[in-house]
This record gives sequence, C-alpha cells and structure tokens, in this order.
Amino acid sequence: MRRIAAFIKQNKKWNIALWVCITLFLLVSLIALNSKEKNLKVKRITVKIFPENELYFLDSAAILEIMKGIEPNMMIVGGKIGFLKIDEMEADLEANPFVEQADISVDVAGNMRVKILQRSPVLRVFNNKAQSYYVAKNGYKIPVNSAFTARVIVATGNINENLSDSAFPKTMVLRDLYQVAAYCNDNEFWNAQIEQLYVDNYNDIILVPKVGNHTIVVGSANNMEEKFAHLKDFYTKGLNNLGWDKYKLINLKYKNQIVAEKFGNWIPRLDSLRINKK
Repeated sequence: MRRIAAFIKQNKKWNIALWVCITLFLLVSLIALNSKEKNLKVKRITVKIFPENELYFLDSAAILEIMKGIEPNMMIVGGKIGFLKIDEMEADLEANPFVEQADISVDVAGNMRVKILQRSPVLRVFNNKAQSYYVAKNGYKIPVNSAFTARVIVATGNINENLSDSAFPKTMVLRDLYQVAAYCNDNEFWNAQIEQLYVDNYNDIILVPKVGNHTIVVGSANNMEEKFAHLKDFYTKGLNNLGWDKYKLINLKYKNQIVAEKFGNWIPRLDSLRINKK
C-alpha cells in the first residue's frame, strides 16, 4: 500500500488522476444527497414562538397561514421539500410586521422546525387622530391586532405621528415616549409603577402611576436615569412618610431638583426638594 501511495505521489499524471476521481466522487455524492433531500417529505411541523411567555400577536395557526402565502390549500405535511420553497416562506414570515426573525429547517427524518422571534411591544400609542399602534423593543412600529392585546404602557395626548409615517419613531415626542417606556419596561420597579404616559400641549411627557392620585412631569427623555433615581428617592423618603395622596403633581424637569404641588396649594420653590450632587 505504501509503495502504491509513493508511486502515485512521485508520478504527476497519476496524482492528478487521483484528485480528479476524488472530486468526481464528491460531486456525485453531493448531487445524490441534494436530490434525496429535495424528494424528502415533511412528516411533522413544530412551531416555536419566542419569547414563549409573551404570545401577543401570533400563534401556530397564524404562522402556518403565513407560510402558505397565496396558496391556502398547500399541503406542507406530506409535501416534498424541493417544492415547498422554504426560503420564500421565511421571507414571507419576516415581512409580517409582528415577526422580527424566522428560521425554518427540516431534518433527515422529515421533521420541520419553525422558529419565530416575535416583536415584543413596550408601548401602545393612541395619537390625537384616534389611531392606535404599538412600538416594539427595537423601536419598530407595529399595527394593532384585534386577536391579541399586549399589556404594556399606554401613551396618549398630543401625539401627531401615525403608524404609516415611518417604520420607526420619527418625531421627537414619539422617540422620547419610546425611550421612557423602554426604560420602565426594563426596570422591574418602574414597570410595576407606571401605567400611562401623557403628552400635554407643551410636548411635556407626564407619567401616570398605578398607585396614588398624583402625576409626574418628566418633560423629555433627557437625563432619564437621573430623573427616575430622584423620583425613587422622593417616593421612599417623602411619600412613604407623608402619604401617597398628599401631592397631586411631582415635577422632575428641573436639574437636581424636585418641585411638588400639594392638593390645594403649591409648595414654594425654596421649599422644594433639592438634590445634592456628590
């Protein structure tokens, strides 16, 4: 065997012939494997939608309907992979506004696995034209689906932007609303506290908490972490001691200062809580 290997190695023509044979063998094997794969029939479909605990807009039936596209009578189970156009199915799924990413695969046993990453909303908008839509975690705007309702922070008031204006928020007001809602969504404490955002005629954002009769003026999304940190201090050091129904408005617009308005009268500026920077 070693002599044959040494002979082939030393003889250039035999060496080339050997590599040609190996290449042809690999090509024939790939063609046969590809033909076998195209004729493989789908035996079962498994649909997984992620995040699994947040099924807002889509279910397995809706996913299969999208995959069939303009051919509602298409038989996926029992159909040959070569005729199912899996790439087009993935493209159709990802063209759906509720789908962020789609992946379809079929193993050698004929099991089709469909993995869907759905868009997760953080904000529902009701604009001043009585139109409604969602804004997802990545800022993408999503239409409302009558079959599912996401329990997220709601924004109302002086909001001009429509769903059809752009794929992502284009006005400063909606960009700020999205940033505030996303911040609250990612923070366990504020996600449990804030239920609504309101935009007044001055384009100031006002928070409406779930507990208490007060509202909170944050103005914009600028210095948001600092504002929420001051508000938490005011909650824990002020309202817990004085009572949650003592104030009707808490203003965080001023730098390093909280101005609070009591029911019936306004706390003078000198008596407002100032935050010392350390």
